[in-house]
Amino acid sequence: MRRVRRRIGLASAVGAALVALTVLGGCATYHQSPGRPIEERPRPPQPPAEPPAAANTTPDSAAPAPPPSMTPSGEENVRTLVARDTTAVAKVLARCNGKTLMAEQESTYDATLQLLAQTRAALARGDLAHARSLARNARQLVTSLDCQ
Repeated sequence: MRRVRRRIGLASAVGAALVALTVLGGCATYHQSPGRPIEERPRPPQPPAEPPAAANTTPDSAAPAPPPSMTPSGEENVRTLVARDTTAVAKVLARCNGKTLMAEQESTYDATLQLLAQTRAALARGDLAHARSLARNARQLVTSLDCQ
């Protein structure tokens, strides 16, 4: 019984010592941060402003096509994909032509027509990558039209 009391007394003494160390030793003192406040630091040099001529260009302007970076077979594959997508889009638009459409469908119809026109313009410029992207977007957009 004495051993148990001794262990309890020893455990409580160790516990009290740990609490005292935590309370007294764990208090951090305030340290001022090194350096100067951000408001007092010098400003870094700013990058030069863009020339105003570059800001006025529009994406619809007739820019020269980028140099071909595809192999002839790659170009043929892209042209095939563009033709497949534009044909599918044209079929759906032909079904919708002349039908009464809701306002949202009318907007989708007009946006799809614009994408087809942009696709044809990109093909005329020789910009196959852009034409492929536009044709894919038109095909995705036309799936929301339900003209039967």
